[in-house]
Amino acid sequence: MEKQNVSAGTSTASFRQKFKQNFFKQVLFFYIRISAPFRLRPRKKLRFETDITGHCNLNCKCCNHFSPLIKEEFVKLDDLERDFARLSELAGRKNENIDLMGGEPLLHPEIIKIMEIARKYFDGPINIVTNGVLLPKMKEEFWLACKKNDIRIIVTSYPIKLDRALIKETAKSYSVKLKIRLQVMDVHTWCRLPKDIRGEQDIIDNIKLCLVTNFCIFLRDGKLSTCCLPLVADRFNNFFDEKFEVSENDFIDIYSANNIKEIYEFLSKPMPFCRYCKIRGWEVGIEWGVSKKEIHEWID
Repeated sequence: MEKQNVSAGTSTASFRQKFKQNFFKQVLFFYIRISAPFRLRPRKKLRFETDITGHCNLNCKCCNHFSPLIKEEFVKLDDLERDFARLSELAGRKNENIDLMGGEPLLHPEIIKIMEIARKYFDGPINIVTNGVLLPKMKEEFWLACKKNDIRIIVTSYPIKLDRALIKETAKSYSVKLKIRLQVMDVHTWCRLPKDIRGEQDIIDNIKLCLVTNFCIFLRDGKLSTCCLPLVADRFNNFFDEKFEVSENDFIDIYSANNIKEIYEFLSKPMPFCRYCKIRGWEVGIEWGVSKKEIHEWID
């Protein structure tokens, strides 16, 4: 009888969790759909994110940057500075937001120089987006550079042991801006965006339901895309010997663009690569875990 009660309790808890997850997903989809006319307008100020490292020290399953699939990848400082200088020239040093991320950005041995490069060319908000694991180990020079270059640290939410109190105390002692993201639900919410390797999804429907389009704009090797996927697809293709096809219509070359308005116009429109995402199959609230580098983590 006791076992039956435990089983019933577990089943009820599972039902409640699934209900909450589905409710969260539907509410989010509703918001995304009604906000589409505003989100898909050409931007008025530059925002983008860029991977300063491709690899990571967590290697989460289903990672949309495909970080678990590569051994090591560091951005070259000369390339980064050239791209930042070009975008600064086009945008007149004005930016709404810049995220230095990865992978895990704190793995880059030249992280301080990267902060200096970013601030050299832009006057607006610049963030380091990190899982936080390495923050307690960062030397004083790192924290002083964050303060000097007005770099905010954003710690993402993972179900890992992290001394948040120590991180907060350290950041405060150096007067460094810090944001530790909160969990959306009462348990850690992990997501999986399944891909259709055949590329048979509806592009227009996808872009209306996509939260990252024209928001999580991605920079890599002198190219900007409305999201990271076209510009990191080579990581998936090389590992699994598959073929996500990337065309010249999936990104804009920042050196070929005549002005910043042309870039904003391009980024607000659908791209052919959108046909690979199964947005309606988006899974919310799955259990977080380390990648086993199995293709089904990404492909249905």
